[in-house]
Amino acid sequence: MDTSNMTQEELDLWSDINNPNNDADMDDWADAHNPNNDDYLD
Repeated sequence: MDTSNMTQEELDLWSDINNPNNDADMDDWADAHNPNNDDYLD
């Protein structure tokens, strides 16, 4: 995964997803990249 062009918001989400102690998962990542979702990152 190339994180060099991610925004800080994306990096925070990505680190949350990859932290086994965090409740965030790939569903959150998908939500953030789904334009039909309220959590979409513009």
